[in-house]
Amino acid sequence: MLSQSEMLIRMLIALLIGLIIGYERSRHHKPAGIRTYSLVCIGATLFMIVSVYGLPHLNNQFSGYRVDPFRVAAQIVTGIGFLGAGVIWKQGGNIRGLTTAANLWVTAGLGMAVGVGMYSLVIISVVCIFIALYSSPILCRLGLLKYPSCEEDDKHDED
Repeated sequence: MLSQSEMLIRMLIALLIGLIIGYERSRHHKPAGIRTYSLVCIGATLFMIVSVYGLPHLNNQFSGYRVDPFRVAAQIVTGIGFLGAGVIWKQGGNIRGLTTAANLWVTAGLGMAVGVGMYSLVIISVVCIFIALYSSPILCRLGLLKYPSCEEDDKHDED
């Protein structure tokens, strides 16, 4: 079982990660922001802590039943996929919200990793997330990538 202080640290780390990613998305006026990302990361952390550290002791109380913490992890992935589907919409010939949906999904993964104490993986993943989010605009500005959104970014830069 985790100590109270370790649980507190994990939940605060999840909050911090959710705030950082949510702030970045809010700053760019995306459909999900600080509150959504914070809650997704905190929720995933909470479910993993309960699943991995809170339920295994039940094996001793209920003979013949086996508690599998990985089932909760699988359900987090599925549930967040459903949440992400809610931010995807079709606007004319364009589909919007895919990056937000993917970002919510990966933020839940970060929360799951925090919940089981994989702090190094979380830090590496956050860096990778920001590289992924900023690589497209940088490549557009360098002229190495052409998307309609690149032209929109150029128009906003001129304003």
